[in-house]
Amino acid sequence: MAHYWDASQGRFTQGSISSENALAIAFDLVPGADLDPDDPRHLAGSKTLAENRKALAKLLADRIVAADHHIQNDMYGSRYEFNILSEYGYTDTALKAVTQTGAPGYVYQIAKGATSLWEQWTDRLSVDHHYRSNVATWFYQSLAGIRPTSTAYASLRIRPYIPSAAVNSRVPKDTQDTDLAPATLDHVSASIDTVRGRVSSEWRRRPDGRIDLAVTVPYNTEAEIWVPTQGRPVTAPRDVVLVRDDTSGDAAYKVYRARAGAYRFNA
Repeated sequence: MAHYWDASQGRFTQGSISSENALAIAFDLVPGADLDPDDPRHLAGSKTLAENRKALAKLLADRIVAADHHIQNDMYGSRYEFNILSEYGYTDTALKAVTQTGAPGYVYQIAKGATSLWEQWTDRLSVDHHYRSNVATWFYQSLAGIRPTSTAYASLRIRPYIPSAAVNSRVPKDTQDTDLAPATLDHVSASIDTVRGRVSSEWRRRPDGRIDLAVTVPYNTEAEIWVPTQGRPVTAPRDVVLVRDDTSGDAAYKVYRARAGAYRFNA
C-alpha cells in the first residue's frame, strides 16, 4: 500500500489519477491509520479511512471543476465516479460535467451527431461502446436513487440526490451551439423491472422548492426510502414506518421502511 499511496499528497498518484482514486473508493482499497494493523490497507501515519475516502472524493470533484466541468476520468473509473460524487455531496458537479458543452463530454458527442455512446470523446472508433453507458447507471442509481441492497432486489434502497445547480437543458444542434438554456433539473423519473416486479422512483421540484417523491416497491421486497427533507417537515403516507433521520452527500433525509406498494411523500 505504501508503494502506491503518496502520503504527501494523500492520494494514489500512478496512472490515471481520477480513475485509480475512484476505483480505490469503489473497491474499498483506500488506506487508513485507524484500520487493524493486520489489514493490508493499514497505513501508519496516514489519516483515517473516512478522512482519506472523503479527500479522494473531493479530488475527483476538484479535477472536474478545474477543467471547466469537463469529465476527467477514463472509461473504467467513470463507471464508478458519478455515484461516488453524489454519495460525497458533489451531485451538482457531476450533473454539470454530464451536461457541459465541448470535449470531452456527452454533449459534445451529441453535437457531433452521436446517437449512441462512442469509445472516444472526439471520434468514432467504436460508435456503440458500453463503458460510457455508466452515466445511465448514475441516472437511476443516484438521481432517482434506486439501488439493490441484497441479491435480486430482495431488499432495496431508494435515496435520490437532488441537484440544485442550473445546467444546460437543451440538446445542441452542432458543436457551435453552446447556449443551451441553463435550468435546474426539476423532474427525474426511473424504473427497473426486477425479478420481483417493477421498482420506480419519481420526484418533482414544486414551485415552492419542496420535493414530491413517488415510489413503487414490488411484492416480496423490503425497501428503505430516503426522503430528502431540505430542512423542512415531511408528509408521509400512513403505511410506512419512520426509521431514523440520516444524512448522505451532505443532505438531510428522513428514512422510512416500506413493503410492497405505491407511496408518495412531500418534503
